[in-house]
Amino acid sequence: MINRRNAFLLAASGAAIAAVPALAAAPTVAVLNVRVPVIPGPRRTIAVGNIDLQGPAANASATNVGGPVAALLATALDESDEFILVERDAAAQMITEMDMAKSGVTTGTSAPRPGNMLPAQYLVVGSITDYTAPGAGSGLGLSIGGSTAFNFGGSKGDVRIDLRVIDTRTGVVVKAFTVQHKLVALTAGLSSNYAGVPIATNSFFNSPLGDATRKCLNDAVVQIATALAAIPWRGQVVKADSGVIYINAGAQAGVRVGDQLSLQRIGETLTDPATGAVLKQEMVTLGVVTVTEVEPAIAQGSYRRIVDSDPIRGDYVVATQ
Repeated sequence: MINRRNAFLLAASGAAIAAVPALAAAPTVAVLNVRVPVIPGPRRTIAVGNIDLQGPAANASATNVGGPVAALLATALDESDEFILVERDAAAQMITEMDMAKSGVTTGTSAPRPGNMLPAQYLVVGSITDYTAPGAGSGLGLSIGGSTAFNFGGSKGDVRIDLRVIDTRTGVVVKAFTVQHKLVALTAGLSSNYAGVPIATNSFFNSPLGDATRKCLNDAVVQIATALAAIPWRGQVVKADSGVIYINAGAQAGVRVGDQLSLQRIGETLTDPATGAVLKQEMVTLGVVTVTEVEPAIAQGSYRRIVDSDPIRGDYVVATQ
């Protein structure tokens, strides 16, 4: 089955969207080709949400472009190895599977269960605000489905994507930024056929459009990593039992034996009286957890209290930097 990322790579090279399924055997190339800042502490869970099309690039024939660009961004985030990428594009299908298991339609120990999906701590959404070239000069014309949404009749143009990183716990936008790169269209219009579908001779990322898109996505991953590196990692207490604390992250999230985590509880939440939006959460530090044992999805550690209050399920553990 071809995914929306490969569909975009092939379609942007000149193939019609309707014909893309025939190209499932086409090779996949890496999106990320830059060094990404290291994010200290355990890895953050992140999901890529809706990326729509706005501005001069938006028209009825180009409405399917935002999804593939979102998929490319998700791939780049995963390739950085700095995040745990969680799926949201197919969330409705996964919920359907859970509902079928809950109702007894599907059975067995491997059946999906409600409450086991890993939550995304951060969600990336945004808009493609420029994905067209000016009509000046001459060059290669790229199109999707025969439309003129990506007609590079000009010799240069821009790719611009506006993105927001949202803290899913509070709804606060922790980072809003724009990535933009210029492209210069090739004058050669060579193409070939694969399985009867016309594609560009060069791969997508070697084309002007592909190069500018990749640079934008690479810049986006760097900016996301930089922003989240400045925010301490946060997990939660699963269980507290006689001085032993179990937390909801393990080796898969990068938790290691010897890590020291501040155990905190929400004291007071300050909200906007007009909108109800969370403005600030006052955190109370209860003690320190030192990780002593790590499994793939869970870790446990000893607890040293600072105040006279016992930890409970749902309290937060925050990486100290």
